[in-house]
Amino acid sequence: MRKRKRQGRAAVRSGSIRRRLLLMLMVLLLLQTAVYLLVFFKGGVQGEARKNAFSIFREQTANRALDLGNDMVERWSNTREGENDVYAAVGELLDEYGLTAEALLKDSVLCRQLVADTAEHVIAMLRRNGVTGAFLVLDNTEEEGGRPGFYVRDYDPASYAAGNADLLLERGLPSVARENGVALDSYWSAFFDLDDAPAPENQYFFAPLQAAAAVEPENRSREYFYHWSGRFRLSELDRDVITYSVPLIWEDGTLLGVLGIDVSCDYVAGQLRYQELGDGTAGAYFLGISRDGGTTYTTVCTSGANFIAWFGQAPSIAPQQTDQEGVVCFRQGTRTLYGVVQPLKLYNVNTPFEKEQWALVGLQNGAHLLASTQRIQRLILVSALVCLALGVCLMLLAARYLTKPLTNLVSALEKSDPDKPIRLPRLGMSEIDALTGAIENLSNSATESASRTSKILAMIHIPIGVFKYQKDGQSVFCSRSLCELMGWPVPEEDTYLTSAEFRGRMEHLRAYQYSGEPAIYRLPGEGSGNRWVQLTWREEGDTILGAFEDVTRDVEEKRRIEYERDFDILTDLYNRRAFDQQLRKLFSPARRGRLQVAALLMLDLDNLKYVNDTYGHDYGDRYIQAFAKCLESFYCCRSVVGRRSGDEFNVFLYGYENQEAVRACLKRFRDEVGEASLVLSTGDRMRVRASGGLAWYPRDAGNYEELLRMADFAMYSIKHTVKGRIQEFDREDYERNSILIQGQDALNRMIDGRLVRYALQPIVSVADGGVYGYEMLMRPQLEQLKDLRSLFLLAKAESKLLQIEELTWAETLAAFDRLDRTGMIAPGQRVFINSVASQCLTDEDLAALEQRYGRLLSRVVIEITEGEASVGNITSRKKHRAQLWNAQLALDDYGTGFNSEAVLMEYAPDLVKVDVSIIRGIDADPDRRDLLNSLIGYAGTRNIRVLAEGVETAAELETVIACGVDYIQGYYIARLDFEVRPIPARVQQEILTLYRKYTFG
Repeated sequence: MRKRKRQGRAAVRSGSIRRRLLLMLMVLLLLQTAVYLLVFFKGGVQGEARKNAFSIFREQTANRALDLGNDMVERWSNTREGENDVYAAVGELLDEYGLTAEALLKDSVLCRQLVADTAEHVIAMLRRNGVTGAFLVLDNTEEEGGRPGFYVRDYDPASYAAGNADLLLERGLPSVARENGVALDSYWSAFFDLDDAPAPENQYFFAPLQAAAAVEPENRSREYFYHWSGRFRLSELDRDVITYSVPLIWEDGTLLGVLGIDVSCDYVAGQLRYQELGDGTAGAYFLGISRDGGTTYTTVCTSGANFIAWFGQAPSIAPQQTDQEGVVCFRQGTRTLYGVVQPLKLYNVNTPFEKEQWALVGLQNGAHLLASTQRIQRLILVSALVCLALGVCLMLLAARYLTKPLTNLVSALEKSDPDKPIRLPRLGMSEIDALTGAIENLSNSATESASRTSKILAMIHIPIGVFKYQKDGQSVFCSRSLCELMGWPVPEEDTYLTSAEFRGRMEHLRAYQYSGEPAIYRLPGEGSGNRWVQLTWREEGDTILGAFEDVTRDVEEKRRIEYERDFDILTDLYNRRAFDQQLRKLFSPARRGRLQVAALLMLDLDNLKYVNDTYGHDYGDRYIQAFAKCLESFYCCRSVVGRRSGDEFNVFLYGYENQEAVRACLKRFRDEVGEASLVLSTGDRMRVRASGGLAWYPRDAGNYEELLRMADFAMYSIKHTVKGRIQEFDREDYERNSILIQGQDALNRMIDGRLVRYALQPIVSVADGGVYGYEMLMRPQLEQLKDLRSLFLLAKAESKLLQIEELTWAETLAAFDRLDRTGMIAPGQRVFINSVASQCLTDEDLAALEQRYGRLLSRVVIEITEGEASVGNITSRKKHRAQLWNAQLALDDYGTGFNSEAVLMEYAPDLVKVDVSIIRGIDADPDRRDLLNSLIGYAGTRNIRVLAEGVETAAELETVIACGVDYIQGYYIARLDFEVRPIPARVQQEILTLYRKYTFG
């Protein structure tokens, strides 16, 4: 009985185990299937496959964009050699004709010659760059038909025909085409018809020129204003092209025109091999331009017939963002197109056109792109169903035959750690051991899927760490890379932290939040090094998925750029731009009330040039730094301190109740400067000295610009009197001397820009009524310097008389050479040059003039000008130079006090020009006639000829001829003119009649 009872309990127990085993196997099988599917759908397998498809798509587009970008930046737009050829041709023309670049542009004949001289270089650039077109357009608006230039096309850059037979001329003169063997295209035109109000198709010309024109001439860099145009047609029936054009900027900042290349849109499309994106119906490429930050892209060109099928002739496309990084989409009904936008780096940072973002967009049909992902999904579902069916069969067998082994197996399985790979004992039964192996494999797959993200990140070397946080969970998954990135203890594999420990570490991280950007933290490193990491996260129900990325390089680069933008590297003070910006903020209406009593101190460092020239620029920099150290005394005051230029500094003190408080700050600064010195290479100490000008707000000026001008005037005054002091602005002194000071910039601009013209006045021979020569009289082109007397006073005050002398000789001889070459001045006629009596050109300058204008120097008459007392040795040098040239020396303005009897007797000039003060009214003044007769008598004994200046009436003309002068000059003969005009026949006849009357009776 007891035995049967035990057997019954065993049977009951056995039946229970089978039922339980059946139930557990069923649950386990379903659970395994669910985990299997979960791992695939939620564990990232499907996502990884999808990412892989997009990654390949991105890589294909990126490679194509890289090739296209290299062509556009390195090959097609490599116009440097062509630019140099054009500049060389311009330089030769300017040297040959003695013109400025601005004058060259106004001369249509020379512009045509320049086009002809550079046409072969433009063709060479087209060949060298492998493009479909090249052009040169000059900004000359004098031609009736349009702007002159040369535009040549090669529709097949891959082939080459001897003698340029494969080229077509789109724009340019037929003579240039014949010289270079280029045929005229059916859309040919002689000139470029470009409206002054530029249309979109003219941007290849106007865009770079207008960008350069917006910058001061001295700041125009040749590498800064290049421009890629959008798609356009040169003519209505022409092909679509894109162009790369650069402005031609001469050395003085003059804008000559543009040089560039074009690439036909068909040729560009041929470089975009859309077949690599899939079969013929799968992909296409789109090249576009975005001017709104990537919201829309204007069409440049496309490749692949699919683009037309998808978008038609759309002038632009507007992509939508997706959850895939770098991937956009386009919805078209039930069809989805995916695109990858790859920006092309065509413009440098802070260039005028950097907001015109070019990009290559790769396009693929979504069904084709994700076909492999969907195929994997179907295979997984089928395999899951097959495994489920197989598992049911095995479960039934196990329930029937393997009750005990299965019970043991379940027991072992229940004891396994779910967070680690499962290891189960083998039972010696192949079926059960196979089930055991299947369970282990499934467990391993689940475990590996959890760390797949970390492995992928480690494989591609991205400094990023990830975590997964369950709001109600007890542990947080952290990748090994996260621990390395954050400086936490690094485990061998991905790990789990308790929720409390993880929250504690995140709370501790808040102390390192970087104020510059949200979600960026500054982690302290070893020594002075720091690392910046950025947190990004996303919530999915109760789960938070997050990642930390190392952004150290980006943050440090941004900080470096901001520092270099605003601070002077040598002194760590505000630079000029930042100082002006700070002052404009303080003078804004919202903050001006806080200024109260304020002062602007402008400082000029004394002796810097001496230190640089004597001890080198390294010591000059130390001298500047020593002075900048003194400026730190202002840091304890309400102040803004900056370095304005090489040796100029500005200090603005504000927010004080009275001037005495400001002067207390200035006293501390003067004490600092008084103690400062620099140890020189000789071991001696050199005191730091500076001169300064101070202007008060609001007493002297009510705005920043005027205050700056007042302080500059005060500094100028002290620099030209007693250096090493600070002088306050004096209104009376300013009103008395501001004209000379304000004219400094105008004088420098006139000299540097050669902004002068020379008017001609003929000098007529009394003996034959013919023109003996022309006096060249300087006429500045700046309104402030119209008065020549003020001009020479200013030049003398600024020690610029030698520059005026050099400018006079260079520009006068250049004009004389041009008039002589064009036949406007007859052979043998002379040019009278007004030389500054106290100045003489250097031997180098004289040698340069002799080399360039040697053939003309024998026809020069050197006048010792009025307004400046002559210097003996200088006058001797000029007379000696005139003898070497076989030229002549003239004494100008005889009778005005300077350069009169003493020079006449000592140097015996070839001519004496009697001043207008003696000639004016000579017909009615016996004393003036006696003075002239006396001079003519003395001059005759020494073979000196006499010229009467300022003859304005017929009576004066008759009187001076009666006295016996040799030459006549004045308004009665001819007025000043910038062109050579013939002497009126009436005046010539009158002179001849009077000469015969008083010579032959």
